[in-house]
Amino acid sequence: MDVETEITTYLLKYGNTKESDILNYGRRKLNHSPKLIKKIIDRAVLKGKIHRIVHNRLDPPEVYISLKEPLPPHEILKTLMEVEVSEAVEKDAQKILDEAAAIAENRIRKGCERLPF
Repeated sequence: MDVETEITTYLLKYGNTKESDILNYGRRKLNHSPKLIKKIIDRAVLKGKIHRIVHNRLDPPEVYISLKEPLPPHEILKTLMEVEVSEAVEKDAQKILDEAAAIAENRIRKGCERLPF
């Protein structure tokens, strides 16, 4: 997954975040220099994907990074598909899908039993 997608995923998960926290995240988790992360953030700002918010009421003022606007559902799905999902989460999701299928099947059978023909 590219670094810009990682940052977008981070913002989707945690919301508005201090720029310094994202730079630290990029250094620790993504193994990239803060200078490179800053360039990637600048590029995403120019593309209109994210924006900077200066929080003037803090002393000293802090710069926050935020998603420009909520991502469209297909973009969220694309981003989430690229995130590694743990095996436990996959098993939980499959269990929920199996239960939903069983409930739907029971409702279909009960509906067929009520039909007059």
